[in-house]
Amino acid sequence: MDTENLRSFLEVAEHGSFTVAANRLNLAQSTVSARIRGLEEQLGRRLFVRDRDGVTLTPAGRQFLPHAASITRTWEQSRQDIAVPDGYETLLRFTAPAYLWERVTSPWVGWMRARRPNVALRLEGSYPDQAIDQLAEGLLDICILYLPRPHPGIVYETFAVDQVVLVQHAAQTGSWTDNYILMDWGLEFRIEHDRAFAGMLKPALSAGLVFIGLQHVLSQQAAAYLPLSAVSGHIERGEMRRVADAPVFQRPIYLAYPTNPVSSDVLDVALTGLRKLALDWTDDQGFSEGDRSLGMAGLT
Repeated sequence: MDTENLRSFLEVAEHGSFTVAANRLNLAQSTVSARIRGLEEQLGRRLFVRDRDGVTLTPAGRQFLPHAASITRTWEQSRQDIAVPDGYETLLRFTAPAYLWERVTSPWVGWMRARRPNVALRLEGSYPDQAIDQLAEGLLDICILYLPRPHPGIVYETFAVDQVVLVQHAAQTGSWTDNYILMDWGLEFRIEHDRAFAGMLKPALSAGLVFIGLQHVLSQQAAAYLPLSAVSGHIERGEMRRVADAPVFQRPIYLAYPTNPVSSDVLDVALTGLRKLALDWTDDQGFSEGDRSLGMAGLT
């Protein structure tokens, strides 16, 4: 199936007009019409119907729309991911939570540049489920994430154990519960949180990304449970403070990579650098090697 036909289909579906789609694609309208006819012949179904209001999708067209979008995204991503820049031997693709840039990603990039200068690096940003699927599909090489999902062909190991602490904006007055965003760190955290604050009403606002919680606390003078590694700088600068006597939760951070990588030598070097950073992290926070091995059973 020609991806250019899919691109024409998506433009017509979005704008409800062959003319607008042709202008956006810098093509003749007859070319767009021919592409849609070819697509309809391949599928054996009509995708559009013309009426007084323009062009609308048929039921078959509506069913095909998410598939066309998915195929096009995958194709474009694949083209980018396999493109090794000139002058480099291979490409290594890595993703990690954005707030770990200073502590993990940036020093790891330095490690790789010093030891494998012939390897190009692609730094991605994605949600955990998407990252796991991308690892399985060969679109990522290494991922750092919080919520592992068992998947054939993917190895998980505990990278570090982060402390999740209750913080509030330095200017927040009154009780921290008056303006609190509940961070969803998974089922185990929710159970422990509910046990620790049994009498607390469920907050009206919740989020699952560190960046969202961090920005909300800073911009709205609020409170939240956030990883210590994400808020330590804000605490040192006096922008936030820890809530006295609040329980501290432990949150494992996982390293994920494929069982059979395309370039095992490059992956070994990359993992060595990340494991060294993990040991430094463990030493800083005082966790034992036993702490770091928690949660690994059944995830390979």
